[in-house]
Amino acid sequence: MGADYEVQDLDHGLFQFSPPTWKHMIGYSIAILFFLIGLITFSTSLSIPDIPRVDEAELYSHLQEPDVYDYGPVQAGYEPQEYNQEAAFIIVNLELQRGIIAYDSCDWVEDDDGGGSWDYVFYMADAKLLTMVDQQGQEITAAYSVEGSLSPEGEFFQPPCSSHWSRTLQGEGPESDENFIMTAFLLVEEDPLRYQLLSVHEVSGFSYTETPPEVTQREDRGRFALLFIGFGGLIFMYSVEPSLKHDLRTIRRSNRKKAKDMDSGVGVLGHEGRFFQHLGPNFEVLGAANLPRRSAETDWLFGAPKLPSSYDRVFAADGDGALIKEHPSRLGSPQPGTITLYSVGAVIFSGSFIWLSADLRARDGSGFHTFLGWGMTLFVTVVNLIWFYTAWKQFRLQRTINDLPTSPIRSVAVGQAEIVGQVRPSIAGTPEMTVGGRTHQGLVLWQWKSYHYECSTDSDGNTSCSWNHKETKNGGVPFIVHDGTGGILFDPMLWEQRKGEIDRGKVVDEWTRGDWKWNLTCIGVGDPIYLLGDCEPRKNDHLEAWGSDPTLPNALVTIVPSTDTGEGSVLHYGTEFDVLSNMRSTFEILIVPMLVFLFGIFMFVNYTP
Repeated sequence: MGADYEVQDLDHGLFQFSPPTWKHMIGYSIAILFFLIGLITFSTSLSIPDIPRVDEAELYSHLQEPDVYDYGPVQAGYEPQEYNQEAAFIIVNLELQRGIIAYDSCDWVEDDDGGGSWDYVFYMADAKLLTMVDQQGQEITAAYSVEGSLSPEGEFFQPPCSSHWSRTLQGEGPESDENFIMTAFLLVEEDPLRYQLLSVHEVSGFSYTETPPEVTQREDRGRFALLFIGFGGLIFMYSVEPSLKHDLRTIRRSNRKKAKDMDSGVGVLGHEGRFFQHLGPNFEVLGAANLPRRSAETDWLFGAPKLPSSYDRVFAADGDGALIKEHPSRLGSPQPGTITLYSVGAVIFSGSFIWLSADLRARDGSGFHTFLGWGMTLFVTVVNLIWFYTAWKQFRLQRTINDLPTSPIRSVAVGQAEIVGQVRPSIAGTPEMTVGGRTHQGLVLWQWKSYHYECSTDSDGNTSCSWNHKETKNGGVPFIVHDGTGGILFDPMLWEQRKGEIDRGKVVDEWTRGDWKWNLTCIGVGDPIYLLGDCEPRKNDHLEAWGSDPTLPNALVTIVPSTDTGEGSVLHYGTEFDVLSNMRSTFEILIVPMLVFLFGIFMFVNYTP
């Protein structure tokens, strides 16, 4: 910001923490709540036994003598009060002779339209002692975890479900031919000898073997923890505003305090805001516009340049031809912090989801685990691609803004150009714009939106009301952008025809009449404006229609959206400070997404449980 102002504080260096506003604190609070839920969920998972995969268990055709099994130290989560610290894991077919293991039923379920369908319901019974025998008749007593450290898991044949029925899956005694035969996944403890069921899968007979369900309750609890932490990171990430925003808000807050004791006027920020200047065709000055008024929260950072008393030479320099105070050539370009808490949130979000999706695919589980893992893999990949593509576009735009010198308008050359200046009228003036019973003056670009308050009642009789968007209208007239060294004509029609981006700033006026509401965003005479596009010669009919000055080169050119360069084209309310305040450092907008993308690919390819 040079010799005019002390603004070196806007170079934020390696790390910057910006104090959050109350709106950001809401996001932080929600993110912290998700983090706490994730940490609590993870801590509870540590008390759940870590069961090996089914394919790591020993497969037997019948039960063996206890000393035959391969005992070894158990993994984490086996509390000494319930488990020995050494055990064997086996798979064997067993017949259930006594005890209840599960329940299922078939019931008719009605829908909201009066129809319905038959619904099969299955659930495992609570852990109870079960009497089971192998194919050689050896009887054992086994149970799921009676202490509740593991929940019962099993798969059974599903009977047809086309009429109402319910049943209890239980053993009917040694003489029954109706007993269930299951491939059982067992934990065996040697001293004293004890069998614990981990999961079962019903089979047609002892000669058949099915793979019992994987017992992933510890892993699933940890996966929920990752899910909560990942969402917390996402919320945290989007709750961190760009680091320069805070500083610009501080400057404008100071401006608002100073304006309390000043009278508002055209180009003067006072207690009623700053008034726009209203003009008729051919530069007829009509005075201050009644509405709208520019507030301190969106006004110039260091005071609006003084508007001329007449506009007989709108393309010529002001006075000594000095640049306006807020021109980047006088102030320099602010630099956001290389690293902010945005990076922390991004790493937490992406790392958690990448790890979760990879773990779901790599760890053997149910078909749902695999399906969910591949679904999350696709989701994370798409998000990473979109994130990286968006980051690349923003990086290119930011690089252009930083590398392209802001041209003084009097010497702007044909080709890609960046200019910053004050909005002043062309011969078109500032036509009155009336909508919703309210008239606005002093504007050169505007957009209004209308909303209707509507209520609806659902099938349950609940009524909800909201403002529903009905219409959006854009308008504008050619105007002059002046930076003190000269003026250049800007034609919104040319800009919109070539699909250039237009940012009219924040809402400056909002009002209601009955059950209708309107809001207005606009750019008016006296406002700051930033343009990035191509400078090209004006055509003869354009010169005749909107005026020029043949003695000044800047009067013979205009700014249009870039076509050949491939770079972004921007019309933005505010100066370069306001544009850059919405951006982050190159590290955050490009390097972080790129590292996340590469890490995601590495995890998908190389992760093993």
